[in-house]
Amino acid sequence: MSTSSRFHQLRDDIEYKFSLWGRVCYRHPLKIIVSVMLLMAYVSSFLPNIQVDTSTAGFLHAADPVRITYDKFQREFSRDEKALVIVEGDVFSADFLHRLQALHEDLAAIDMVTKVDSLSNARLVYGDDDELIIEDLLEAFPDSPAQMDVVKQRVMDNPVYKLRFINEGLNLTCIVITTDNFSKASMGKMPLSERDFISGEEVGVIVDRIDQIIQQHNAPGFSISAGGSPHMMHLLTVIMGQDMLLFSSLGILTISIILALLYKRWVMVLLPVTVSMLATFFTIALMVFFNVVVTTSIQILPSFLLAVGVGNSVHVFTAFFQGMDKGLAKEDALSYALGHSGLAVTMTGLTTAGGLLSFISAEIKPVSDFGFVTPLGILCALFFSLVLLPALIAIVPIKNKALQDDSHSWYQRFLRRCAQVSTASPKKVIGFWVLLLLPALYFVSQISLSHTPLYWFPKDNDFRIATLKIDEQLGGTASIEVIIDTGKSDGVKDPLLLKKMQAASAFALTVEHEGLRVGKVISLVDIAKELNQSLHGNDPAYYSIPENKQLLAQEFLLYELSGDEDMQQIVNEDFSKTRMTFLVPLADAVIFPPFLDKFEAGIEEILVNDSTQITFTGVFIMMARTVVAMLKSTAMAYVFAICIITPLMMFLVGSIRLGLLSMIPNLIPIILTMGLMQILGINLDAFTLLIGSIALGLAVDDTIHFMHNYRRYNAQFNNSEKAVFETLRTTGQALFFTSMVLAVGFFINVFATMTNLHAFGLLTAFCIIMAFLADVTLAPAIMTLEDKRLRAKQP
Repeated sequence: MSTSSRFHQLRDDIEYKFSLWGRVCYRHPLKIIVSVMLLMAYVSSFLPNIQVDTSTAGFLHAADPVRITYDKFQREFSRDEKALVIVEGDVFSADFLHRLQALHEDLAAIDMVTKVDSLSNARLVYGDDDELIIEDLLEAFPDSPAQMDVVKQRVMDNPVYKLRFINEGLNLTCIVITTDNFSKASMGKMPLSERDFISGEEVGVIVDRIDQIIQQHNAPGFSISAGGSPHMMHLLTVIMGQDMLLFSSLGILTISIILALLYKRWVMVLLPVTVSMLATFFTIALMVFFNVVVTTSIQILPSFLLAVGVGNSVHVFTAFFQGMDKGLAKEDALSYALGHSGLAVTMTGLTTAGGLLSFISAEIKPVSDFGFVTPLGILCALFFSLVLLPALIAIVPIKNKALQDDSHSWYQRFLRRCAQVSTASPKKVIGFWVLLLLPALYFVSQISLSHTPLYWFPKDNDFRIATLKIDEQLGGTASIEVIIDTGKSDGVKDPLLLKKMQAASAFALTVEHEGLRVGKVISLVDIAKELNQSLHGNDPAYYSIPENKQLLAQEFLLYELSGDEDMQQIVNEDFSKTRMTFLVPLADAVIFPPFLDKFEAGIEEILVNDSTQITFTGVFIMMARTVVAMLKSTAMAYVFAICIITPLMMFLVGSIRLGLLSMIPNLIPIILTMGLMQILGINLDAFTLLIGSIALGLAVDDTIHFMHNYRRYNAQFNNSEKAVFETLRTTGQALFFTSMVLAVGFFINVFATMTNLHAFGLLTAFCIIMAFLADVTLAPAIMTLEDKRLRAKQP
């Protein structure tokens, strides 16, 4: 027996077993339904433990060296992710500063806020005879215009304040809020290495309280807004949750309406939607069971699983009603439905799951989680479609009446026309798709990679506006942290080291790549210069690093004795390590790696020697690492997906050549979709990169159903033209209905709050439509030419 014959025999055996399973479902429906519901009840008990993580660190696996370095940095020093509140108005007026003090006090009173820094308590260091005075800038509130002028001059003269607390225009001031480093639940744990970092939920509570206080203090002439990564992560979590719930509900409603209009049977609405919802719910519960947290990539899961589940159900139901049309009894029709569509539905699930499973090895955690959860969800949808749905069909009363005669309907006329054109002029049809493909390939070659979560928010979003303002006028909202390790106690109390740090700061301010540059540097150098000036009669000429090592050590000792907390945030306990913070704008992460190449090379050259080592970390570093990992992981995942799907297609059609040819209608819709991305100005980022994998999975589903039934009818009629007509008359109708339902279901996401969901909804809907058109025109044309080639070879 030839390989092809063995394939055909194996497929026939599998289809026969599916038909037997249909009879089992008909005869024991209650046992199946009760078993599934008990399993649902058990898994659902884990749902209260669901967790959400949209943090920057959450993009990397816990074992990633960059993540390990960052976690170690956070345990030694304070958090580098600060909540930022900006206030605009007449900064140097008594009314403004009184309001600022009141706002500062309310923010400082928030639970789990470690420190609040603003002009209200900005460090003021000066000498009084031989005494070092360290106090708050507004400790003695300016009660007269003359005193206010003194305060204003002090602010203008102090480099530490500039771009940290005040902008160049002196009309905008910033409040910097540092939260607790560790979760409240683990504060009693020792040592530090066992403590859990502050959770997203705890940060969310803090952010909500900040927003409440802002609303209370906002007033004309005292305009307040908030920015920074804690706000961004919290807003992503909140909006993501709202959009998931809202658009999943709208998707269900829309799909239900379209199913009702197309089929005019209540059972065709109730059962597919119910089964799909249960499968989605079951998947989310399993996600919690496997300790997978909800991330930005998971928010598209409900819509996708609803689409897959409804598509499976429609194919099973279409075959079931076709059996009823033939006069079969309900049991026989259910057996026919599973024997006819069970294998195709299973293969669509396996190919889609297999393709998406390739993402599980991704170096980016949300993408890796997507590569685990989504295939799991597809298998759940497959299980519910082939186990629960047949059992429900068995117990639900369905009248044995023929479906409405739709042979003259517009969609059947359209499908017949597609069959006529693709079989009569296959080369012209293929040429048409090639003409579409060529410009699309050009646009794909021009597509750019971009990862800027800030731009996921609408342009008029208050947070986005505030963050851009901070980046433009106050140095930046992200940070590069450079940890300098001297390897010895009191090693940072060295004038030579501080001068090198000063040189590193000067160098950093000169580094530029595509408009990205460091806006502000915060380090121990600032404190050393302030101390030296203060202990030399406040003479600006002494705003420098002292040459004498002992003098520097004495100045630092005086500063420590003053009790000021700033030193604690930038040095470790034995003064062997210190940190330098370089503030940068929250720009497109794609330009981070080349910027860092220049930055790190120069900093290393200045600071590193035999006794001093440095480490680069911080939010900025992790975002740069994310982009590099994203490119590498996604490229490999797409290659693996195609390598997984292609052999499955070969198995389905029973031929290596046909399996390869069948991949053409699968890949073209993806190329066209990516070309549309470029035309619409939608960039590839960590979110939109996933669209290609989803598109491939959905495109393959249509091709599998076409090829599966074409093979069956071609074997029956031994005529490719007749096989195409019959396939499009039967399966083509199901493909049309599912494509319409799914395209509209996904398109609803264009009304979401976040722009990344806009792109997801639009592009996925477009790809579904293109996949359908390719499978009712291009695939028949390819099969027609292939059949002619085979017949020409026969003697």
